[in-house]
Amino acid sequence: MNAPIDMSRFIEAKSDQLNADDLMGGPLTITVTRVAANDGDQPVNIFYEGDNGKPFRPCKTIRRVLVALWGADASRYVGRSMTLYRDAGVQFGGMQVGGTRISHMSHIDGEQTVVVMKTKGKKAPIKIKPLAMRQASPDRSPAAPPPAGNSDSTQHGDGAGASPNAGRAQAFADGVLAEIADAEDAEMLELALIFQKTANGLKRLKTEHLAIWQTVSDAVDARRAV
Repeated sequence: MNAPIDMSRFIEAKSDQLNADDLMGGPLTITVTRVAANDGDQPVNIFYEGDNGKPFRPCKTIRRVLVALWGADASRYVGRSMTLYRDAGVQFGGMQVGGTRISHMSHIDGEQTVVVMKTKGKKAPIKIKPLAMRQASPDRSPAAPPPAGNSDSTQHGDGAGASPNAGRAQAFADGVLAEIADAEDAEMLELALIFQKTANGLKRLKTEHLAIWQTVSDAVDARRAV
C-alpha cells in the first residue's frame, strides 16, 4: 500500500514570500529568527525557522497587531512565536481574495483584543489567543506593569517614604513613553494605550505613583495635540 500523500505540499505559491495561499493546507506556527526592513509596499520581512528564504511580510493590519501586543522594538520578536492562518474573508479591490492573519501569539497574558482599521472609516476587533510555547522564562516587556501584591503601602524602603516599586514603576513609564514616541499616527497611539497591559499598568500608576503617572499623562496629551 502506498504511503499517504500530503497534497498541501503541491499547492504552495511560487514567490519570494509566505502567501495566504500557502496556508490552504492549515495553520502554520512560526518562530521568529530575524526582522528586517524591506523596500516597497511591504516594508517588513519576518524571517522564521524553516522559512526556506520566504519570509512573512505582514500587512499593515497585522503590523499594528504586532506593535500592540509585542511592542515597537522588532528586535525583541526574535525567539517569539505566532500561528498564521488563511482568512478567506479578507477583501482586496472589492473581492474576497483571502489574506494571512494571526490566531495565536506567544508572550502575551491571556486572550487579547486589538482594535484595528478594517475598512476606510470602520474599525473592528481582532482577538489573539496565547500560544503556550517557548515561555519557560516569562518575558517582561518594558510596558509590563509592576507585579501585583507589592504595593508601596505594604513595603518599606531604605528611607522615609521610599518604595522598592518606584524603580519598576519608572521603567514601566519609560516603556510607555517610548511606545508613545514611536506611534506613527493618532490611531497607533490609541492602539498602544488600549493594550491591556498598558491600560492596567497606567491605572496602577495613578493609584500608587501619581507623580510618575502625571508625567506619562502629560506626554500622552502632548502627543495627541501634535
